[in-house]
Amino acid sequence: MHQFQPARASGQTKDDDVACRDGTSMSEREFSTFTRAVTEMFGPEQGRLSAEDWLNELSSPERLPGSTSCEWRRVTIASLARLAIRMSADLSVTRSSYPLSGQSI
Repeated sequence: MHQFQPARASGQTKDDDVACRDGTSMSEREFSTFTRAVTEMFGPEQGRLSAEDWLNELSSPERLPGSTSCEWRRVTIASLARLAIRMSADLSVTRSSYPLSGQSI
């Protein structure tokens, strides 16, 4: 049987507070896991840029994630897409700066 949850002055119930804490906890875990992995794989500069991308994606008006891990994962995926574009651009610049062996300069 569902029990009545009195609303607080803010209009939220105790259950809303728990859901909000759970959502915050999920977002913090997703963010820290993502930034740590990028930093370990690509270095501190890409880790910092990717953290900024993640936070920018989060603040984007099109993305207002709820408290489910799938919704937070969408923010991470969008940030990974930005990382891939950045890494691809860096690779293109590196290749054009240093011709492959066997090519004439």
